[in-house]
Amino acid sequence: MTVKLSTLPPVEIGDTTGFVRLHRRELDLVQPVVASHGEHRSRRILVVEVGTGESRGWGECGAPDDASYTGETADAAAAFLADVSPAALAGRSSLTATMVRSLVNAIDSDACSRHPMAVAALETAVLDAQLRAARTAFESLFGTTPKRAAAAGATLGNVASNTADASSMIDLVVRHALEAVSAGYSRLKLKIGPGLRTTELVRQLRAVVAGDVVLLGDANGSYGNDDVRHVASLGDLGLDIVEQPFAPHDTASHQALVSTGTIRVALDEGVRSAADALDALANHECTDVTLKPARFGYLACLEALDKLADHGAGAWIGGMFDSGVARWANVRLASHPSVTLASDIGASDRYWVHDLSEPVTANAGLVAVPGVRRPGLSGVPLDA
Repeated sequence: MTVKLSTLPPVEIGDTTGFVRLHRRELDLVQPVVASHGEHRSRRILVVEVGTGESRGWGECGAPDDASYTGETADAAAAFLADVSPAALAGRSSLTATMVRSLVNAIDSDACSRHPMAVAALETAVLDAQLRAARTAFESLFGTTPKRAAAAGATLGNVASNTADASSMIDLVVRHALEAVSAGYSRLKLKIGPGLRTTELVRQLRAVVAGDVVLLGDANGSYGNDDVRHVASLGDLGLDIVEQPFAPHDTASHQALVSTGTIRVALDEGVRSAADALDALANHECTDVTLKPARFGYLACLEALDKLADHGAGAWIGGMFDSGVARWANVRLASHPSVTLASDIGASDRYWVHDLSEPVTANAGLVAVPGVRRPGLSGVPLDA
């Protein structure tokens, strides 16, 4: 049964039982991930908790520990939320997720552009609390029937060019890829960019991985405008999709790459909202859409998915090495029928030694959706 967002009851924050709390938890990765902006072995997660007299809601902030991704860090997000939340939300007897951005902007007019992941986490926590108070599942907000399971993609790293034993390390990445394929994952995401063994890795992966397994290269904007031909050549080697090859707002290079027709292109850091993603499609800057709820918020992503059918583009839900708090929310969003490509919702044990919530598990590359009868959106921390 479809439920309208406007019919969800508001929540009350700031009375004797309501609160906003910030939690920090450090999670260790099962194995290091090497990307164009460095190596990652762990992540210090920021989680926002909203409590009301009837329920609690959770939102995970996707901002990483360092500023290399989009300039927003988890520490800065935590400081911002600690400062703005009481002023924006205190004493609110009627609060909804759709009010969060305007309330925050009334205090800091640049907040949503400077701290998009912090604001998205707060909005998510309020939405989660609303859904739980109404005993309603997030999928009930879809204008269509959700899928029973969502296709998951596996994320790999890469190898720095100056690695002493690069050949052995590439063999290790290839082995991890084959293990993922044997587990049923239909999409492999590898980090690519200058200073990494991208050409060699793509060539070796395509030599051993079947053609129906999608290879996606995430460049994190690391290539320059002189690299259009090189990136296009990766398509000739068997890379199916490249994500954010060039710097944000380098429209000309993205359009030039799309025009080669050798590789599909999606944007990540280059779009600041779900609406931007749709505009980029119309402007021939990309062929497919990556929707990042950690940056856009789940409501904006849901609105964009409802419009995607008119564009004929592929779409997937992008992640931020999420804990189960956000990973479960992404699973639910990925059950929207307009999500046509495998999303960043792989099993928790591929990434974390121990997850914050009930772990996400995959079977034959699919993750079962919690179901429209389970209230809420986010995963619940085990120590809640």
